[in-house]
Amino acid sequence: MGCQICKNQSTLVLKEKYNEYSLWECPLCAGQFWTPMKNPGAEWYEKDARYSFRNRNPLKTPEFNHREFLKDRPAPGGKILDIGMGTGNFLNAAAAAGYQTHGIDFDTDAIQAAKDFFKLKNVYPLSVDEAISKFGEQYFDCLTMFEVLEHMEDPSAAIEKNKKLLKIGGHLGISVPYRKSSELFKAHDKPPRHLTRWDEKSMENFLKNHGFEIQRIKALNVPFAYIITKYHFWYQNIFSFRFVEKVANRETKKRETGVKSGIGGSLKINILQKLARLKDYLIFSVPAAFLYLKLALTRKRGLTLYVLARRIS
Repeated sequence: MGCQICKNQSTLVLKEKYNEYSLWECPLCAGQFWTPMKNPGAEWYEKDARYSFRNRNPLKTPEFNHREFLKDRPAPGGKILDIGMGTGNFLNAAAAAGYQTHGIDFDTDAIQAAKDFFKLKNVYPLSVDEAISKFGEQYFDCLTMFEVLEHMEDPSAAIEKNKKLLKIGGHLGISVPYRKSSELFKAHDKPPRHLTRWDEKSMENFLKNHGFEIQRIKALNVPFAYIITKYHFWYQNIFSFRFVEKVANRETKKRETGVKSGIGGSLKINILQKLARLKDYLIFSVPAAFLYLKLALTRKRGLTLYVLARRIS
């Protein structure tokens, strides 16, 4: 079997087994991929609890990987396309930073959430092929793919297709789960949700092979707030009353049936979210602090790999 990332024939190394899947590493490109290597499709993601909840309750601010790109600020004021944009919190921040923002995602619920919540205009439920037909080649100054590459069943074909939308000299921003992170954070870093795993060496080889020059690559440390969130999910059956989810579901049903939600529907959700967050900090701050220290001592604080690259060919 050849490498499913670099497409070369090599003696692959078996790294892990998970149900019917096998994780292989290529000694030539250092890439890791699962077999069978098959994306489950848009319908699977729309039904997945993690994604469907986020569509109903979009994050209001950019995440820490988004902030790295906004800190680098390549091609300021240029046209940017976010591939796999989700509910649009990054694009909302990029627009505030002066970019001409566009986004695509195959999750139609996420696109609708971006329009409803952030009032974003240039966001579409399109494939990359359809985006190329709509905008033409070399249209954008920047492409971003945050937490997208690991979902692709053929990353080499995908990056070649995606870069057609990017100008020569344009910038590519990527983030992926960091494969050297603690096993505590890899519960969802498995197939069919994720199909590849990346570190600095494999990402550098991959982008170089596809005509990109690395400008900055960095393993981002796990934020303390993220550890609090993980404790919430680890112990949600004990400490969670699901008030936010219940109210959000009720408001969604009202919108779908045309019933007015009344005054304060979104305000009620915001208040409940803040109270739930406060509860999590009160309960989990001490154990989260010990875990954060342990990760630092064992050098396992890396969570996400961020990359800024420039298209040179």
